[in-house]
Amino acid sequence: MIFASCQLIQTQDSSANQATQRLPVKSAETVREFQAAPRNELTSEHAITYPSLWERIRASLSLQPAYSHPRVLEQATRYAGNQEYFDLSAERAAPLLHGIVSEAESRGLPMRIALLPFVESAFSPYARSREGAVGLRQLLPGTARAYGLQQDLRYDGRRDPGVSTTAALDYLQSLRNEYNQDWLIALAAYNTGSRNIRRALRCEGVQFKVADFWKLPLNAETSAHVPRLLALASVIAKPEAFSIGLAELSDSEPLSHVDIGRQIELEQIASLTDLELECVQTLNPGYLRWTTHPQFPQQIAVPRDRRALLERGLAQLQPSRFVTWEHYAIQPGDTLSEIAQQLGTSAETLRVINNLQGFRIIAGESLLIPRGSSLPTLAELRNLRPIYERRQQPDIPDFYTVRRGDNLWSIARRFDLRSAEIRANNDLKLDSLLQPGQALDLQFARNATADRLLTTPRYDLSRVCPGDYLYQIAQLFELDTADLLRWNGLTNNDLIHQG
Repeated sequence: MIFASCQLIQTQDSSANQATQRLPVKSAETVREFQAAPRNELTSEHAITYPSLWERIRASLSLQPAYSHPRVLEQATRYAGNQEYFDLSAERAAPLLHGIVSEAESRGLPMRIALLPFVESAFSPYARSREGAVGLRQLLPGTARAYGLQQDLRYDGRRDPGVSTTAALDYLQSLRNEYNQDWLIALAAYNTGSRNIRRALRCEGVQFKVADFWKLPLNAETSAHVPRLLALASVIAKPEAFSIGLAELSDSEPLSHVDIGRQIELEQIASLTDLELECVQTLNPGYLRWTTHPQFPQQIAVPRDRRALLERGLAQLQPSRFVTWEHYAIQPGDTLSEIAQQLGTSAETLRVINNLQGFRIIAGESLLIPRGSSLPTLAELRNLRPIYERRQQPDIPDFYTVRRGDNLWSIARRFDLRSAEIRANNDLKLDSLLQPGQALDLQFARNATADRLLTTPRYDLSRVCPGDYLYQIAQLFELDTADLLRWNGLTNNDLIHQG
């Protein structure tokens, strides 16, 4: 949803900085995965330069008989021609996918495992399921803690693409070992839990060694989940066969990770690197507030070409400017109104500053208080980043000339429009691919609403389930239905669909 704010990562020239990669030697544990692959897919003793990250992925995607299974073909029809889904997912994946592919290769894992975030979350670190699973890999709190992920009020490792990938791959490998090296059953267990898999095996009266995923009596979601991943792999292997075009992704690491060594505000990072705050937040989604963690972690991801700029800026930054907010430790018996009165402000101001859902506070936790003699008023908060950002509607040209790397989604986000509106007003088909130099008519958007107030862009995503409707989802998350419509670019007449 918000990865468009880092366009400099997504539109980089794929011919520049191409990395020379060495394909890993396939371990004995993964030989079955590649038995059906052509011989050139198994060559691993020479260096190969790939023209794009997609080509690097395809080189390790084996064409298995499972891809022609009826349940996989059924899922593939869901992807066929769904260009907007691939545009959105690829845009979100652009800064992250290279690192995930490298991690999967270093472990000798099947490449389709690297594609799992496409299915789990459409590559959004902000995705949240009804059951409380969070992040690219949709990890539940207990599973995340079991694999060492930190979760507290200021940081959630499930949203951190790097550490969550490590934890998820560790978990998947342990499941694969538990289920006799069967990746399909391991993936099913990842989705539904080992307890449900064991129950299904007992129902079938079979042992792990002879279990067949396709015959297990699993719930509908899990029964579709694994075929959906296989179908996605088949689409990425041959996108043209499904009327899909994949945005170019360079086979080079786009990010650098800098250990700051102390707590720092994300807005300071944005200032030092000449990036938008939204971009810094997008690249560091594990941080739940507007600073790095007071203790750990304090590492920041930035575009690779901004690392030197950040390091120079940090060397010149006075220690007092790393954080311009103070922490008030909540004591037993404290109330928000009493703290506000003590500080000469209002409880509502403190609630807004600290992004509290209500006025309830917990002893032992802390409140952020701006340094200085006076607190901002609510009116001032509306112009204070990162609490609130006021965004003016961008100037929309009558016609927009498509540039290299553009897609309907990124253009729509740039001008606060809906891609469906652009498509409809330019008589484009659902599977139409944009060409550099093509002119898009945007005159229909002249009366777009301007000057909208936005909260900090840390969206939660909820996957629509069978029987869901907007009012029910709004009630579940204690939101206003009108806000849900506005945030998702919907009207009262639009339908929502499962998935």
